[in-house]
Amino acid sequence: MPVGLLEVEGTIDVSQFWPEGRSDADTTKVIVNVAPDAIRFRKSDTAPFHPTHVFDNAKVKGRTATPPIKNGKLTIRLQGVDAPELHYMPSPLSAAEKKGLPDAKKQAYHEVTHSYRQFLGATASKALHDFLSGPGEAALACRVFTHVDTPNEVFDTYGRLVGDIEVTVSGNKVDINHWLVEQGFAYPTFYSSMNDDEIKAFLALTKTARGKKLPVWKHLAKTIGAFDFDLIEPKKNETSVLATDKGPVILPKLYRRYTNWSARKKAKVTSQNFQKFLSEGSGGKPDTCYETTDFLDNGVHSATPRNFAEFVEGGKTIKFQPDSLVFGEAPSTLVGADGKRITKF
Repeated sequence: MPVGLLEVEGTIDVSQFWPEGRSDADTTKVIVNVAPDAIRFRKSDTAPFHPTHVFDNAKVKGRTATPPIKNGKLTIRLQGVDAPELHYMPSPLSAAEKKGLPDAKKQAYHEVTHSYRQFLGATASKALHDFLSGPGEAALACRVFTHVDTPNEVFDTYGRLVGDIEVTVSGNKVDINHWLVEQGFAYPTFYSSMNDDEIKAFLALTKTARGKKLPVWKHLAKTIGAFDFDLIEPKKNETSVLATDKGPVILPKLYRRYTNWSARKKAKVTSQNFQKFLSEGSGGKPDTCYETTDFLDNGVHSATPRNFAEFVEGGKTIKFQPDSLVFGEAPSTLVGADGKRITKF
């Protein structure tokens, strides 16, 4: 379990969130302050913080190869939470899928490739926008933090820093990740990069939110319904969608897999049923997960890895709760300008 702590001092632009902008409730851009110690690291609770510049001129290699800081901005994936999707676009067809595929089917897939949304996606985004707008400032000072020991633990496979964001609202320090789960605007979604204390904090917040039947719990579906191709990303300030933004919601991670399959099925790119599609995973890489109790009891190296598809029956019946699984974190590597792996802060 990581004992180090990385902190980033920055500002968060409130207008990036829908309905003013396009950001949804669980991914955000943070402008990094240019102060000499805006990014700092300590190796343990008793060690002092020291500034680090390991991200300067670096790249994160994973599914993409991208600089972690672009134009002074870091993209943050809020750790431990997954809010209903506001704009998820089906993944591009792989080289294997395109091989021998008639142009007509490629065109058919292109025609169904839109940004789709889930029920409550707009509601959750607006709730976060309004909460952060409370102080009446266009940009709020924030602290991003993540428990890591090495630079390679900081970013996900898409180059996003995985961590918590703390802001001050009405004189109170608020962890946005915790606030979203506490208010019922996001599901707890655990990854193997998280430590036990982080998971347990979310489990406690989840128990209360579920007990109160707050939005995402009130609408949590037990089965996967027909995909709604009409439910697409709302335009900026198209707040009229909020009046009808209620209906069955599945875990956003499962929704993303279902969107990928539904678009392929409609375009006749695949003949697989959803259960088989989920079981085989993207590009032949199925989603690995662990049962939360097993993960907490035995740790990532001893817990039994499972295929996410084991927790869905017949491509329809959902046999898990959002907080009952811990997903494997896809690897990424931080490399310097010389292309060599960065191993120390």
